[in-house]
Amino acid sequence: RANIRVYGLIILSLVVLTSSVNRHARLGYWLALQDSAATLAGYYQFPDIFEQNLNTLPKSSIEDLALNGAEHAKFSWAIILLKEGNADKARLFWQNTVVKQSAQQRLDLATLLLELNRWEELSALAEQGLVPKSAILEQIKLHFSYPPESISSAYAHQAGFLLSLHGLSADNRCEYNVLMMSDHRAGISKLNRFSNKHALSPEPNDKSFCFSEPVYIGDNIACQTNPLKAASCNWRALIKKYVWPKNYDFIVMMPREGRGNVRAGIMQLNSQSSYQLFLHELMHFSGFEDEYPVPKNKQVWLCKQKGYVAPNLFVANNIKPPTGWQPSETCEGTVKSYKPDNKWSIMRYQELPLSAEYRELWIEQIENNHYKPVRYHDYFTMLSQSLVIRDKRGAD
Repeated sequence: RANIRVYGLIILSLVVLTSSVNRHARLGYWLALQDSAATLAGYYQFPDIFEQNLNTLPKSSIEDLALNGAEHAKFSWAIILLKEGNADKARLFWQNTVVKQSAQQRLDLATLLLELNRWEELSALAEQGLVPKSAILEQIKLHFSYPPESISSAYAHQAGFLLSLHGLSADNRCEYNVLMMSDHRAGISKLNRFSNKHALSPEPNDKSFCFSEPVYIGDNIACQTNPLKAASCNWRALIKKYVWPKNYDFIVMMPREGRGNVRAGIMQLNSQSSYQLFLHELMHFSGFEDEYPVPKNKQVWLCKQKGYVAPNLFVANNIKPPTGWQPSETCEGTVKSYKPDNKWSIMRYQELPLSAEYRELWIEQIENNHYKPVRYHDYFTMLSQSLVIRDKRGAD
């Protein structure tokens, strides 16, 4: 009985002491809410309750704690700074504390970094395995052109792109089927926007072009990275790697850099390109020529021709141009070239809308059974056989 009374007194004293400590901790935290000057004193006496409730403290209090070395406060302060757009300063506070954070906190950090396009930091976090499995992690991998097999198929399906060419089938409703491809995140996103916009207002009509879902090819292709040069990718390396879908006519490839161009059934334009440039290049698939001066090496053979050489180009080598056609800048020097009218068109200035006249010319060209465009399969055959192709449709 004596022992029971002693044990009882010990337990009772512990309960009273614990209750007292909790009351003092809550009191210290309450004081910190009322006066930020009490924050540091309260934190050092009762760190647990402060760390559990950091997000309810005033911003100035969290800053004080972070500046004085409180680990959890450093991360919370970094999140506040990121929300304010101050990523450089925020990095000083999260980079040494992120490893200790929960999966959700690390995901919150990655989300904010993604919103601010802090790709270098995101790459470092991903390489250390600090970004939890999520849509954010998939976007990081896409941005850095990870191999297609490393991308979640569930995420690809949700985001509206493909990871392979398997199962693609052409749409018989359209005259031409176009394979859309990119090697990075922004390209996939831009191609989807282009397809959606074209679907709302098909050009030149709703039976002309059908587009595949974008196909992500990641690091399977190498593309030049100079923004001042024409966009160009090494297709030769891919010809035998893929089983290319039948009944597709053209490819739209979107690398990161390079000026838009079309060569032998393949359009290549960077992921900062506008939709109007996309339409301009799409018209090259149908044989339209630029109405600004084309490169000198192209003028050498293009401007030696005679008569109608494109739906919008007549080369007058000692012959009279069609009635109503006006001078074009395509050919320079003594040879004169002409275009349908004297207004600037989308083939002269890419940001102009497609005019009704050029839309009709485009439709007529697509319906012209005598016009045989070079398809990408033809180009691949030429590459495989090491043949040289002089592309009459290629243009910037």
